[in-house]
Amino acid sequence: ELASHVGEAKRVALFTDPRVVALECVQIAKTALRALDVVVYDQVKVEPTSDSFMEGARFAKDGRFEAYVSIGGGSVIDTCKAAALYATYPADLDAYVNAPIGEGRPVPGPLPPHVACPTTCGTGSACTGLAVFDHVARGVKTGIASRHLRPSRALVDPTATYSLPANV
Repeated sequence: ELASHVGEAKRVALFTDPRVVALECVQIAKTALRALDVVVYDQVKVEPTSDSFMEGARFAKDGRFEAYVSIGGGSVIDTCKAAALYATYPADLDAYVNAPIGEGRPVPGPLPPHVACPTTCGTGSACTGLAVFDHVARGVKTGIASRHLRPSRALVDPTATYSLPANV
């Protein structure tokens, strides 16, 4: 089912973090996408920063991806949103960051398909148009907001949460 949600894409970026990449859910996703050219980015930082957002964006821009899949918590999903944004509509970090911290420039248009697969519950990132991060230079937590950031599909497998600690 996952492959059907990336549209006509042939080249897909799979965003995750160093811990989740070793879990069965990532292997299941890679198997589901085996007919496509999938490149894994597993360097997402928990509590993303402006620097980690832009590292993800460089990966996405260099990879010339046609679709995105994110597997993880809110940090992974938000980093994937930002990467797709800056790869599709290149700009300085502050261009799309909410005012008054950034310029608050509107996202110019739609982004490539993004299938979000949350492995935690609570952030709601899989169904929102927000991408939250720590803006290192300004010393604040802020974000980017646009309906275009909302993933095109959320695939939720409740079994992915079975091994989580109760507070997560």
